[in-house]
Amino acid sequence: MMRIPIEDSFEDVLRKAAVGQRLGHGALSIRSGLSLKEVRALLAGEFNEAQLRKLALVLKLDPEKLVALARGDWYPEAVELEGLKCICMPFPEASYPDASTNCFVAYDVSSGDALVFDTGTRAEPVLDFIRAQKLHLQAVFLTHAHRDHIGGLSALAAAAPAGQVYAPANEPVADTRLLEPEAELCIGKFQIKAVETNGHSRGALSYIVNGLGRQVAFVGDSIFCLSMGGTKQGYQLALNNNRNKLLTLSPDTVLCPGHGPMTTVGEELSHNPFF
Repeated sequence: MMRIPIEDSFEDVLRKAAVGQRLGHGALSIRSGLSLKEVRALLAGEFNEAQLRKLALVLKLDPEKLVALARGDWYPEAVELEGLKCICMPFPEASYPDASTNCFVAYDVSSGDALVFDTGTRAEPVLDFIRAQKLHLQAVFLTHAHRDHIGGLSALAAAAPAGQVYAPANEPVADTRLLEPEAELCIGKFQIKAVETNGHSRGALSYIVNGLGRQVAFVGDSIFCLSMGGTKQGYQLALNNNRNKLLTLSPDTVLCPGHGPMTTVGEELSHNPFF
């Protein structure tokens, strides 16, 4: 199984927290007692443990967890759950050439019924997996409307039964059925509940799914392994949604993020610097 890299470095976490709290370099310097040069070096990825601990406290991040991230001390246990497939696709950007994005297929090994959560950048790898496993695509669910999550939508929508493509009501996507927060659906053996986890985007939904042996939450960019989606406007909203709607689930609930490796609620409570 391919080991997907941790999405965010310690400096990514610092920048997301600083942007979300609208704290510029000067404010960080004054509040932490660090020089501007030291602040800028940390934000550029130059690791200094003592300085990082000071800046973590200013940004309300957990210093121990942030230092562990900077050292690369931890990686989540591999999730091997029958009926769950992560398809990781390249999504290179100018500032992040190794970036990737995830699409997930949840399927019933007995009936072959399959659900897709987000579409990644293109449909071909997803359709190839569905054909190879002789699955029957029943529905597509979008967590939010950012382009790296809907790039394969047209082709996957064409392969799904008519009308069985769902998107958040508060972040609509053309030619989809809109789901309100707290909506519940049953498709084959799967029970799906939509919960609003906006903040990173204006109306994002996460999908809590039962029927795979363990509870699974498809969370888009709401939370990552050791990080969370960035936001300029809804930082506190995003934090609260993650704390109250995702990290209150059973500790063994599998979290399937839009970027980076799968993880669990328990692992994120133990290791994520934001919480």
